[in-house]
Amino acid sequence: MVQSKSTVPASVPRRELAQILKDLRVASGWTLKQVADEAGVDHGHLSRVERATRGISEELLGKLMDGPYEQLASVGERDRAFELLHADLAEEDPYKRHSHLLTPTQYGGYLKFEAGASSFSAYEIALIPGLLQTKEYAAAVIEAMRPDLNSRGVTTLVEIRMQRQERLLGGHKPFKVVIDEAALRRPVIASEAMKRQLQRLIDIVEYPSVSVSLLPMTTGCHAGLYGSFMIMDFPEPTPSVVWVEGLAESTYFAKQDHVDSYMAAFDSLWEWAVPLTAGSALVENVIKELT
Repeated sequence: MVQSKSTVPASVPRRELAQILKDLRVASGWTLKQVADEAGVDHGHLSRVERATRGISEELLGKLMDGPYEQLASVGERDRAFELLHADLAEEDPYKRHSHLLTPTQYGGYLKFEAGASSFSAYEIALIPGLLQTKEYAAAVIEAMRPDLNSRGVTTLVEIRMQRQERLLGGHKPFKVVIDEAALRRPVIASEAMKRQLQRLIDIVEYPSVSVSLLPMTTGCHAGLYGSFMIMDFPEPTPSVVWVEGLAESTYFAKQDHVDSYMAAFDSLWEWAVPLTAGSALVENVIKELT
């Protein structure tokens, strides 16, 4: 089974442009090789452009729009294609100076997706989600899971995580998350700090864009037992992706059937889970147990 994975995933503008070019080619009825021959490039080059694994030059985009796609692309689509090309070329990585900290787990690639996403759906089996963590909790998690980092590196990643939280909550992007009860009970930090983290989870209901549900330990076997995942949706026509973190490397899935599988899994988990607004007693009980 082929999966889409890359140390540095494509920017959102590049992915949207790739989708536009692929749609135009399909509508033309031409094969990838026919279009590539007409444009005077190798078909492997054009294939990578359509998969967004490489960018496209302004010259090649012009050849496509003035050649095989001339009768198919509207003036608006043509203008949009060049806007996306320029946006991709101009996009800056705000965390570039921290690439030495992000590269080992492809975290920088995740941040690119997160910055351009319009909504999020996540399942977390073992920990409080990063976008809902307190600074104390985040520091303990990063220190334990990134033993290669010194204290300065841990502090930097904690600061990045807090900045991401501010953007999420301030930007009002919809965020739906299912948290397994096991994550509430895992003693990541000392009792008092853990109580503050759990209280933070209860307080998050103040943000209307964030919807939290809890999956009780009494739930039987389910697809989420494969592990945690994050689904990120983007403005049309850019397709959704799924991000899965791993110990040695992280992976993102962009093929529609893979994304559909994760979406179906999330929908079933969401159905079984108890909304935090109705199940806050579960969190409060865990807090009492820590007292």
